[in-house]
Amino acid sequence: MKIQKFLTWIQDILLNYPDISFITTKIFIQEFYKCLTDKEKERNRLIFQVISEMTLQQISLDSAILHSKINNFEHTLNNIKKDDKIVN
Repeated sequence: MKIQKFLTWIQDILLNYPDISFITTKIFIQEFYKCLTDKEKERNRLIFQVISEMTLQQISLDSAILHSKINNFEHTLNNIKKDDKIVN
């Protein structure tokens, strides 16, 4: 029951605070997992494994998107600099 409440809490946090990072969410999950008894850990190991994997994939996706945006901004900046040199 406490795992269900925790997962509901995490879901509410992610829906109500979209700017919270997935790394922070992963830390919440890892710390909660440490507080479980061995029996609870074993019973719910798969759930936490899936959550961790999804979080890692989201972090990787966020990093790829950020890298792409930076590359686009650099390309645009270089074009602006090139256009500025032509005008001057």
